[in-house]
Amino acid sequence: HRRAEGMAEQKGEGKRTAEEAGEGKRTAEEAGLTEPLTSLSGFRLDSILGSYPGKKLIALAGTLEGKEGKAVVILEKKSFDPDTIASDVMQGNNLQLDFDNAEYASYNAELPSNLNRITCSVIHPATDKHIAKFSKESIHMLAESPKAYTSVTLPYVEREELGKRIAWVHNIINGEKEKERVIFRDDDPDTGFILLPDMKWDQESASQLYCLAIVTRRDLLSLRSLSTQHLPLLRNLLSTGCAELERRFGVKSHHLRVYLHYQPTFYHLHVHFTHEQSEAPGIEAGRAHLLADVIDNLTLNPNYYQERTLHFSSRTSLGLYKEFVAAGLAPGGE
Repeated sequence: HRRAEGMAEQKGEGKRTAEEAGEGKRTAEEAGLTEPLTSLSGFRLDSILGSYPGKKLIALAGTLEGKEGKAVVILEKKSFDPDTIASDVMQGNNLQLDFDNAEYASYNAELPSNLNRITCSVIHPATDKHIAKFSKESIHMLAESPKAYTSVTLPYVEREELGKRIAWVHNIINGEKEKERVIFRDDDPDTGFILLPDMKWDQESASQLYCLAIVTRRDLLSLRSLSTQHLPLLRNLLSTGCAELERRFGVKSHHLRVYLHYQPTFYHLHVHFTHEQSEAPGIEAGRAHLLADVIDNLTLNPNYYQERTLHFSSRTSLGLYKEFVAAGLAPGGE
């Protein structure tokens, strides 16, 4: 469920899409459903978690008829495809003048149905954490010293974020789920990774490319786990990942933004590949660390990420934020 959650983060402030729900195009079984949905007629709305007009996205909480547990539904307008927009618009439309003034005019337009499609992502069963991730709320900046990492963050991650929380990752690594979605796989025990499209990308517009590289080794949680011994892995991720995306989708490396999140939305080392034109989740300061910069930092200092204080943004409802409050490292109010 990791990629869909990231959608709320993408809208800022509110993420798979996730960075946790992680993430569309999954089987019904993977989405927690016994069979694929054919409509939303059985969805019963309880609340609107967040509406983001600028991103043309709305996140809803409710239940699915005949199914136990809560459900989160994320509806997002698909982006225009520059390659087909000219022919799409010429198929026919109806314009109604809103206003005009000198050389400026504004219309309400009725366009062909293919230009009105939306992406519908469903998380079921949805946990309270899923719901919190899509809800608008206050965001604070936190400073995590090396001591705070070992005494607060790491114990919380080991207690709350591993095991079942990342079972979906192990399913992909083991080849048990999403095999048909894998773009590239390298099973080297030290430098291997799996590259696949994120659910937030419809795989139709290259300018909106969003892919995720998940390392196959299981001993690396996040940026904090990295040292100079991992440089071969990181360089392989950067060079091979970019080369495979150019080969598959024709997007050259100078159009790719390649980065890690800190804090990540799930704690198994992974890297995000997005087109520089896309408004992907978590590309802002306080979340994204460019992979090229990570490589340079570790080249200069083998223990860079064990020794420095890392600053990151956090929603106040998250469990980790509450741990920082309990430790006296974050304010308890808004």
